[in-house]
Amino acid sequence: MIGRHALSSLNAVKEYLLALGIPGLFLLTFLDSVGIPLVGGPDALILLLAWQKPGHWLLISLSATLGSALGCASLYGISRKGGTLVLSRLDPEKRRRARERLNRHALWTVMMAVLAPPPFPTKVFIVTAGLMGMRWDRFLLGVILGRLLRYASEGYLGAQYGDEASRLLKAHYPTVSLLIILAIGAWMILRRLRRHSASIGVEAPPSSDR
Repeated sequence: MIGRHALSSLNAVKEYLLALGIPGLFLLTFLDSVGIPLVGGPDALILLLAWQKPGHWLLISLSATLGSALGCASLYGISRKGGTLVLSRLDPEKRRRARERLNRHALWTVMMAVLAPPPFPTKVFIVTAGLMGMRWDRFLLGVILGRLLRYASEGYLGAQYGDEASRLLKAHYPTVSLLIILAIGAWMILRRLRRHSASIGVEAPPSSDR
């Protein structure tokens, strides 16, 4: 557990980042994605900055997305270095199959993980992606798409509704994000069923007329 002195220091860091504005938001999202706990996280700061500077809501959202992407990439890189030793002990064929299964839906899995609201264990998915050697490009694209969708929604709400944005976000974001995740999941299942049907059609022997 984090001691009182450490917690007080982290809160002081957060207050300092708040005072920096957009550059502080970039650093805050980076630290949050790496795994350094800062009370409140970046969501409240995105709403606040977008409320204060409604004309800059897109820049605010992009800064938060970039900071989070770099933080997630750092955590992924650390996990991947540790995972190399773990995976080296597995049977090569099992390792290959595990990576193939992971990479098959990697982008959408990561995207859903970073899009989901707290307390969803996003960092568990990031660490797992690193340990299992998920493809770097798919991982990063999934993080950027998911975070941009989430932070752009928050930035827009902050710019449009001001101090009401926080209430709207708490009331509707979990439902909206769940619907998006379910839609992505349904699309993945539908695409898999189509591929399966297509493969059956290719494998089926041609019928002969008599």
